[in-house]
Amino acid sequence: MGTRSRLFLSSALVLLPLLPLTVRLARLQVFEHKSLELKASDEFSRDSVEVVPRADILDRNGNVLAQSLPVWIAFADKRMIRDIRPLAGKLARLLNLPAEEIVRRYERGGRRTAELRRDLDYAQSQALARAKIAGIGIESSQRRFYPNGDLGRALLGRVGSDGRGISGIELSLNSRLSGRPRLYKLIRDGTGKIVARSLVKDSPEPQALTLTIDRNFQFIAEEALADAGKRFKATRGVAAIQDPLTGELLALASYPISPLNNPAVQDVYEPGSTFKIVAAAAALDQGVIDEKQTIFCENGTWSIAPGTTIHDHEPEGALTLAGILQHSSNIGAAKLGERLGPERFYRYARAFGFGGKTGVDLPGETAGELRGLPQLTRVALGASSYGYGVAVSALQMVDAYSAIANGGLLYAPKLIEDGEPPARLRRVASADTMRRLSLMLEGVVDKGTGQSAGIPGYRIAGKTGTARRIDPKTHRYSTHQYNASFVGFLPASRPRWTILVVLENPRGAYYGAEVAAPVFARIARQLLVLDGIAPDKPQTVAAAP
Repeated sequence: MGTRSRLFLSSALVLLPLLPLTVRLARLQVFEHKSLELKASDEFSRDSVEVVPRADILDRNGNVLAQSLPVWIAFADKRMIRDIRPLAGKLARLLNLPAEEIVRRYERGGRRTAELRRDLDYAQSQALARAKIAGIGIESSQRRFYPNGDLGRALLGRVGSDGRGISGIELSLNSRLSGRPRLYKLIRDGTGKIVARSLVKDSPEPQALTLTIDRNFQFIAEEALADAGKRFKATRGVAAIQDPLTGELLALASYPISPLNNPAVQDVYEPGSTFKIVAAAAALDQGVIDEKQTIFCENGTWSIAPGTTIHDHEPEGALTLAGILQHSSNIGAAKLGERLGPERFYRYARAFGFGGKTGVDLPGETAGELRGLPQLTRVALGASSYGYGVAVSALQMVDAYSAIANGGLLYAPKLIEDGEPPARLRRVASADTMRRLSLMLEGVVDKGTGQSAGIPGYRIAGKTGTARRIDPKTHRYSTHQYNASFVGFLPASRPRWTILVVLENPRGAYYGAEVAAPVFARIARQLLVLDGIAPDKPQTVAAAP
């Protein structure tokens, strides 16, 4: 063996142990280069999403009803922290959480990160940042805040933990209120510390959403409704205030308040006598009756069909239309419906907006229930004429009375200030018909069942309602559960507001005149003072015989 051969053999023996390492390096360099590059990039570079704040919700005067405030989220990087227990005590002081809770949140977290707390304020986030704990990160987020507490919460709704609306306006206008997230590229060093942050995709903040709601009116309505609800131990209640000339909703209150349910639009009730405006308006508009003609009200008891008898609260003889409304005669209303016939009655009920959705910008709106023509038998037509066998939403009812107040025009209820003119849907009846009906409704307050809704010096038009509720066990009309309501507008000479009050299943008293009409008067009195409306000049209104 020559010198060269011995040298080659010696070199081979020396390098042989290094051969596996060489093969491994070659494999990493040639075959796994891309995957390793991606892994290294993932370790030191990652995308970060910054939530753009939801838009503020304002009332018509610019008062904030809902806004988003910054909060910070603390998280642990599980690739850097394999065991959180040695850090739990220190983190407990910084995060104001028990150490065992921190361990629990770490263990239930994802494979790469675990959220430790998501509602840190600025001072807490800065204290955590100064601690410089390797593997503990901080990200910004948003929390929805309602500066007026529960005021208007049934209307405003609620936002979920993911920042999306889950009820109320927060849900129905979620896309309008939400902004698209901003995307950042984060560069970290070997300890996990962010050393560079660059904007990849920007997104502008959404503009504030202005409602037609007046915060002061909302407070007045909620306070009056809650007081009555508690006093009469009512199961539920609704109060609404609307501008009859534009359809703008100025307040929409509920009792009790829940951010997950808005009974003014989502629930229905049998209205009883407040529904008598349909037969009254139709009869006047169609010339079926005039102010002087009378209808015999059977002295309080009328057998309309075998096995079916209609009763009045008080026995009445011959009554004019004004008298039927003032005394709230069911028999008189049923006879009006019979004179009209099913087709005309149904047409006017639909024209008033009953049996269909209003289209308001709120989720879960109900269309209510209105018997169709095939179901309007003689008995069903009579019952519908005085508000039984129909189901309406509070929003439908306040909108219908606004049509009387403004001279016969039905407007879509408006909740959003968008610069657009009022949405006129249709004419319900002639202006003359509504003027005459308005005078009769003034008589209801002046000398009829609605006197407790009156305010000295002001002309007020409206109607009481007292309706038996269906017993959920027997599925028959209850003898002790009622809906009490009052709907009206003022000043009747130049209407500014239509106000509705409904209390379901009140205890101790149940007539609309006793329960709901005084709440109407309380709300109306405060609105008059708040807006400085001068009293009306004395005027004679329609009288009953």
